Amino acid sequence: MAPTTRERILHAAKELAEEHRSVTGVTISLESVSERSGLTKPGLMYHFASKEALMVGLVEQAAEEWDRRIRNAAGADPADLSPFDRHRGYVRTAMTAELSRADYWIFADALYQPSLARPWQERLASWFETDGVGQQARALLTAARFCADGAWAAEATGVFPAEDLAAVCERALGLVDAAEFGQGEATA
Repeated sequence: MAPTTRERILHAAKELAEEHRSVTGVTISLESVSERSGLTKPGLMYHFASKEALMVGLVEQAAEEWDRRIRNAAGADPADLSPFDRHRGYVRTAMTAELSRADYWIFADALYQPSLARPWQERLASWFETDGVGQQARALLTAARFCADGAWAAEATGVFPAEDLAAVCERALGLVDAAEFGQGEATA
């Protein structure tokens, strides 16, 4: 199936972010995206009325993709899984996903623009819920998630990537196992 105009626009914006090699960071304009996607600027603005709307669209697309990948890795919706299985799905996804500079930029830009954090929170928060899990187990699950987060950031940026990412993934999954099987407390 041919991509929709909206998908073409988002793909063009991500391509531009991937190609950007400036030391000052990524700069995407409505003009550059319209040119890359083969649309006029008014044609692009029909789908994304402003640069912020375009950026939110990029983040929403990325968050949807992450949610889909985690669902595939976990084998079910987050509501149908234990906190431990949700975290296993996330760890496996974060440590095996093919990532790029653009992926990292799309995620990291939420730090500077709070409106860009919302799609991540809405799509991924359910994967990290730990209701009914004791304090020590929650700490282990958080450590596993942070391990996965650090690994994908290192892989996406190319800054200090793991020599053996599979071994790191196994250690992070071991933290999840320790949280589930070593947990002596049932509630916080």
